[in-house]
Amino acid sequence: MALKMLLKKRPAFENAPPGFWKRHGLFLCVVLGVLLLDQTSKFWAVDTLSQGFAGLGGFGAKAGKFLKDDLSPGPRGYHYLPQEGVEVVDAYLRFYYAENTGAAFSLFADMPEKTRRWFFHVISLVAVAAILYLQTRLPKVASRKEFWIRLGLPLVLGGALGNYMDRLARGFVVDFIQAHWQNRWFWPTFNVADMAISVGMVCLILDAFLRKEAKSSL
Repeated sequence: MALKMLLKKRPAFENAPPGFWKRHGLFLCVVLGVLLLDQTSKFWAVDTLSQGFAGLGGFGAKAGKFLKDDLSPGPRGYHYLPQEGVEVVDAYLRFYYAENTGAAFSLFADMPEKTRRWFFHVISLVAVAAILYLQTRLPKVASRKEFWIRLGLPLVLGGALGNYMDRLARGFVVDFIQAHWQNRWFWPTFNVADMAISVGMVCLILDAFLRKEAKSSL
């Protein structure tokens, strides 16, 4: 009798909606992975490419300063003075310390500091809320047609949170990846968070384009 009851209940378990981790586990792993890679690389950049940790010997002291250090810019406009860069691909790619108080490509960097900080707080929180809302609106059971949006949303969120953490900790974003053409033409210096946001936005554009194509073919 007990066996018959279990067999009768089995379809209900099979048709039950997926749990939280099955539904959002990949999303959270991508977000946390981007955050970890971004913050680790920025810590390395401050430690190796700048004088930000000068005089600090242990990891704990460096980590404490990295997580909270609200300094004013020095004479050259830097909070932490850059040191010699690292040439990765000669004439094309180097690691060089830079600071960005604005958005991508230094947009809004000329705003008054207090106004700029509130502006980025609001923008960051709105972006996080929007991405989380879109994630919860996705179908509970994943399918191939949502591949690009399911990849793009956590990439954008992880990148946005990475740069937002910089603003909370220090008031500026650490950049260190410099792409250039034989020291003549330079792409604005960027970081891992910027890369994640850019790739994520491409994924979201692909998703919008492919879904539109799919609807038009019906």
